[in-house]
Amino acid sequence: MSIVPIDTPQRKIGSRAVAIVHYYMDSNHWEFRQETGNDVGRDCTFELSENDEWLNHKIEGQIKGTKKFEPLKTKNNVVSFSMEVKTINYALRSHCPFVLFYVDVSKENVYYLPIQEYFIDHPDLFAKLDGSQDKMSLRIPLENLLNQSDERLMDIARITYLDGPGSSLKRHS
Repeated sequence: MSIVPIDTPQRKIGSRAVAIVHYYMDSNHWEFRQETGNDVGRDCTFELSENDEWLNHKIEGQIKGTKKFEPLKTKNNVVSFSMEVKTINYALRSHCPFVLFYVDVSKENVYYLPIQEYFIDHPDLFAKLDGSQDKMSLRIPLENLLNQSDERLMDIARITYLDGPGSSLKRHS
């Protein structure tokens, strides 16, 4: 038995994942703000600066890391991530885009999934958010690779969501 705190693999993976995401977000146009206090589902916020102006375009995010990254063997080229339903419901209540960043810490690849867009594109999934299950499997397209470009994330940051959560969720650009 140790008389001092012991580090854990989960903390190391989580810290590395945050560092990798922060590294790939270009500081020329993104300001990274890490959450402090109790973790309620959001780990960070990225605010977009355009032409050196702050226009209140933001992305809220949750960052998850893994050393065991395994894409699904399907024709769709996706990786599955099991996310807590309460976190999904929290994300869907946000008026700014909420993005899951899933980090393969071994290869330093960051895959992302805009949660509201995912549910708008898959409206049948709203019925699974009633609390009857603790987690839901989400499919992140491997083409959503952050370290290639963040242009799509810039477009996502400009979106506002109204009337959430539920099947009435709408995007307002």
